Amino acid sequence: MHPEMIRALAARQVEDRLAVAQARNLAKLARQARKARKARRHIGNAPDQLDGIRVPDYIDGTFHGEARPAEGTSTQADSRSGAGTEGAGSAVPATGGGRGAAVRRDAA
Repeated sequence: MHPEMIRALAARQVEDRLAVAQARNLAKLARQARKARKARRHIGNAPDQLDGIRVPDYIDGTFHGEARPAEGTSTQADSRSGAGTEGAGSAVPATGGGRGAAVRRDAA
């Protein structure tokens, strides 16, 4: 077979595969749109379940615009039950803030 014919057949096969892939993607998108419309029809005016949930803006649990705790204090350490008590198997003695005390070693 002539090389030009081989190239033409290969190009045609690539075009056919691309057309099939595009048709599949279009069909998938249409299915997703139909499902979304159907879901919206069935939900109606039901309230959103996540409306009352607030997600903190910062890792310390505060929100933007609120007063943030002073540096070195933790809002979570105070709210934990048993903060400041040593638990069984505690490797580091706990302090009032629930954090371990700095360990000093004697230079012997």
